[in-house]
Amino acid sequence: MKKFLILIVLIVGGYFAYENFLKEKEVLEVKGNLVKMKEGVDIDAPAIQPRTWGHIEGTVKNISENDVNNIEIVYKINGRESVARIKSLAAGEEVKFKTDKILLNSYEASHFLEKVNFDK
Repeated sequence: MKKFLILIVLIVGGYFAYENFLKEKEVLEVKGNLVKMKEGVDIDAPAIQPRTWGHIEGTVKNISENDVNNIEIVYKINGRESVARIKSLAAGEEVKFKTDKILLNSYEASHFLEKVNFDK
C-alpha cells in the first residue's frame, strides 16, 4: 500500500512540475475570418464570371507578460499561403491584421491557420 501511495504522489508531483515549469505557455491569441470579394465585370472583358478574391481579417493579442517582435501569421486559403506581418506587440496589446489577397477557386474556399512565427 505504501508503494502505491508513493507512486500516486510521484505522479501528482510530476504533473504539477510539468504544468508549471516545463509546458510552453500560449503567447499569442489569433482570431480571423475569411473575407471574400468579387471583381466587377466589364462587358468587353473575356471572362464570363467575375473572379473571387479572399483574404483573412482578424485580431492578434499578446497574452504573455513579455513583448513579442516580428510576428508572422500564416493562413492557408485554397492550399496557398496568405501572410500577415506585425512588427511588435507589447504585453496585453491587441492589433488588427489583414493577410495577402488570394485568388479563390470557389466561393466556399477552405481556410485555416497554419502557423504563427515570432521572436521573443
